[in-house]
Amino acid sequence: MKRVAAYCRVSTEQDDQLNSLENQKRYFEQYIGGNFDWESCGLYVDEGISGTSVEKRVEFQRMITDAENKKFDLLLTKEISRFARNTLDSIFYTRKLKGLGIGVVFMNDNINTLDSDAELRLTIMSSIAQEESRKTSERVRWGQKRRMEQGVVFGSGVFGYHLEKGKLSIKEDEAKTVRHIFDLYLSGMGIHRISKELENKAIPAPKGDERWKNATVLRMLKNDKYTGTLRQKKQITTDFLSHKRKTNEGEENYITIENNHEPIITTETFNKIQKELTRRRNATIEKGRYSNRHVWSGKIKCAYCNSTFKRKDMKNADRTFWQCTEAMKYGKEKVNAAGQKVGCNCQTVHEQFLKANFLAVLDAAIENKDAVVLELKERVRHAIDESPNKGTELKEVMADLDKVAARKSKLIEMYLDGMIKRPEFEKTFAGYEKQQNHLQKRLSALDSENKVAEDLRQKLENIDQAVENLARLKEFGDSICGEVLAKVVVEGRDKMTFYLTTGENTNPVFFKIPLLTTQY
Repeated sequence: MKRVAAYCRVSTEQDDQLNSLENQKRYFEQYIGGNFDWESCGLYVDEGISGTSVEKRVEFQRMITDAENKKFDLLLTKEISRFARNTLDSIFYTRKLKGLGIGVVFMNDNINTLDSDAELRLTIMSSIAQEESRKTSERVRWGQKRRMEQGVVFGSGVFGYHLEKGKLSIKEDEAKTVRHIFDLYLSGMGIHRISKELENKAIPAPKGDERWKNATVLRMLKNDKYTGTLRQKKQITTDFLSHKRKTNEGEENYITIENNHEPIITTETFNKIQKELTRRRNATIEKGRYSNRHVWSGKIKCAYCNSTFKRKDMKNADRTFWQCTEAMKYGKEKVNAAGQKVGCNCQTVHEQFLKANFLAVLDAAIENKDAVVLELKERVRHAIDESPNKGTELKEVMADLDKVAARKSKLIEMYLDGMIKRPEFEKTFAGYEKQQNHLQKRLSALDSENKVAEDLRQKLENIDQAVENLARLKEFGDSICGEVLAKVVVEGRDKMTFYLTTGENTNPVFFKIPLLTTQY
């Protein structure tokens, strides 16, 4: 008497899929029960789980464990896509079961892994299932992106708002708490104290919790949804097989919609909070080792050796200089005993000279803001012109991928119908695989190139606001220098370039402004 088990899976929990699952269970029970030489060993059923990976399929893993414990001799499943849509998983686990003396029968595909040619046929059919899964993933991602561009909110809700049918609307009782948190932080209160304050006032935390976590308060202070801005794709799926997600670090463009929903706080308040968060974080880091860190530290670069300048106080004199670290360590440029070039001829710069020039540069940017805007836009437009639009080529590569996939499917059909021999099939199939890999690499490269062009276009849109932000500055000092100075590139005492930036933009705009005053 052969002991027989069956495996069933559906990838979603929708009613029609669950009905399909019930049909599968009923079918296997009747099919196994109708064979008098078989003894039913039960069903392994995974509900609402994707087939691209077996890691999260509890019943699948239980089935493998039972197989290792010799609890059944034969496994039935409807088709390869129900067993696994990952080719490697299909081959790995059917080999594992075969090594245990257990055959797997894919009923719709007419494959029994105990047959001599089963693995080749399984590889072919598994690759088709995997390719279909990839296409499905791309279609889903494309559809989600279009909906995001229309302002549909994906993911879970956010404290302070109702989320219904992809739209956010203010939940006033929670919104009051959000405003209170922002006010407390601006008043000087720390995150831990804010958490305790909320608990002492018995204000419910998100999800009805009694205790407020510091991390929850910090996330709220950093959440730009409270300004009415919807920014999505902060996390991305790395690939369709693993479904693993990671923080988007520039691999894909964010989808940002301003004024998407009613704000709870103003953009001005939010920006103040972000600056204060940065200030307090830096103050914490600098306390101790970096307690004497100066506003110019790390921002003065040598034009010749790209070293950073370091501060140098003159003894018995109220004078402070900044010097290239390479020159400070080795003196003027020379060749050492080992034949290596060391040292640097870049001149030392007086700190008062840096301050005077910074003020002059900033004044010039404000007084000539219209001219600055025109020049910056011209530079960025030139960069955009030099960065060709790859949209058309991107579509062509995707179309070529579809063509290769269709050819692979046709080739498989020809082989299964006996129209071509195995050597010819394997050679041609390998060629198609090579074409697909090449096209996938080109697709990734084009995505990166398009991102560069998109970043430039975003920077062009930011220029007017960036210059306007500089023009609004009413007073100058170390705090302003730390806020808007990106770097200073020093070629000599009478030749240096200041780079200014406004840190409030998603894509900062840099101002390359030459020296305006003479040596102090």
